[in-house]
Amino acid sequence: MISKKGRYGGTTFELKGFKGLVEYERENKGGRPPLDWTNELLVIRELINKEVALGQEQEFYRGFTINQLLNKLLDFNKYEIEDIVKYEVQNHDIFTLSGNKEEDDYYGLKETVNNLIRNQRHIYVSKIEEEISKTNHRISYLDSKRNKIDAEKYEEYLIFKKEVETKIKAENNRLKELKNEYFKAWLNTKDFDIKNEVQLLKEVDNEVQEKFGFKYAYRLFTVFNEIKVEGKGDIDKVRENYFNRIMKNANSSQSKYKQTEEIKYFEKPFYRLVHAGLYVEVMESVFSKLIVESKMIYTVEEDPEAKQRHLDGLERYMAEQRLEQEEFYNQDDFIDIEWILQEQEAQEYMTDKEQEALYNQIVNEYEYEYK
Repeated sequence: MISKKGRYGGTTFELKGFKGLVEYERENKGGRPPLDWTNELLVIRELINKEVALGQEQEFYRGFTINQLLNKLLDFNKYEIEDIVKYEVQNHDIFTLSGNKEEDDYYGLKETVNNLIRNQRHIYVSKIEEEISKTNHRISYLDSKRNKIDAEKYEEYLIFKKEVETKIKAENNRLKELKNEYFKAWLNTKDFDIKNEVQLLKEVDNEVQEKFGFKYAYRLFTVFNEIKVEGKGDIDKVRENYFNRIMKNANSSQSKYKQTEEIKYFEKPFYRLVHAGLYVEVMESVFSKLIVESKMIYTVEEDPEAKQRHLDGLERYMAEQRLEQEEFYNQDDFIDIEWILQEQEAQEYMTDKEQEALYNQIVNEYEYEYK
């Protein structure tokens, strides 16, 4: 080893007694085997074939989005997530004893749950897209008003939306951290305008609307021929695997943080949970309800409240399908009120005055739900 001094110095190595390259076989030290996606791919192909059959049966078939296929694969929806998160916030000591607004903990825990879902979601989306790419299919690009747009406009929308989201959330997080510093220093925090998840999403929608004239855009797939499926997929096994991967991710996240003796209730729910050593416990509670209990109605028949949560979530999910869109978790609190009103106006011949009154009523009811 030769060490050189000076501005352009550094360390170099001089090799002596080189005896030539030697071929060798890598020793197998029992590393993790690659994940087996065979069953997931079989189920995805079966779901695509069901969409093909549906298109052949219905004269005005509209196709499907990636998100709709993902929902059918994992069989849960945003309303179930909201109900379960609300239940945890109302019943777990780390939230009920915090002295925080229930709303703040609700949005914080929901963000924590959705972040964990996002960590796995892209893998499943890529598998679905990979299978669709092998088919004879058509992709339509639509905006929130159901107007067709071209692929270039759709890509421009995605890039702009991501930039806006990053900018707005970064500023909101900066204000949150500053507010926490003020709080710990016993300073006045009333002037901090911290936005919740709904308000942030509305800001993003408004900026997208201002630039493009629509609030969101999505891809609609139409597949023309069935895929050959060699074997039978087990959709329950898909969900079991998903649960195991989620919990492995949760354990990994928990292991990166040291536990503290004192719970700092001003911290965001994620940091509060990992510092208290409760992150895995709460995530297991959330996802066992979401993936296991809510999928098997017979497991909750003895618990009237759990059964009702399941039925309420199912009912709202079915109603939501008319408003389905591509960006599932990025738009998880979005309701396209204007589109609803257009549908109602066509059916009921509402006057402009009636439409305005109903619009205000819907907005007020929606905002009240999250106060």
